Amino acid sequence: MTDRAPALVILLQRLVFAAAFAFLAAGEALHINAFTQNAIDIGLPFARAACVSAVVLTFVCAACAALGLFFRTACFGLVLITLFSGFFFFAGNINKINLVGVLFALTILLGFLFAGAGKISLDYYIKQKKERGNKRLRFR
Repeated sequence: MTDRAPALVILLQRLVFAAAFAFLAAGEALHINAFTQNAIDIGLPFARAACVSAVVLTFVCAACAALGLFFRTACFGLVLITLFSGFFFFAGNINKINLVGVLFALTILLGFLFAGAGKISLDYYIKQKKERGNKRLRFR
């Protein structure tokens, strides 16, 4: 294995997981009326605003996660969305598939929260650029 192999693996994991969340958000966006009606049936207050916000937030967080920009913040947003959907939308219909899916998503997201975006990300690039800029200021 080369030195770049772990960074490439983290990049691939990031892209696949972000694609999964983007796919989820796209399905909800395409069927926003059914998604909203489901929220109304459950009794979610401000269902239309909550559902549209959840879809937009999922898209934004998935895009940020894929790019590695504000990565930990994006992962935290996806954790909140996963917890919200897992415990609110599945509250009346807990089954193994729903529970396992939510737990897998949370496990992977928490791993990303602790590991970070890796060396092939915008966060790493920005951090390196700031460190180079700060070195110039220290020696003046």
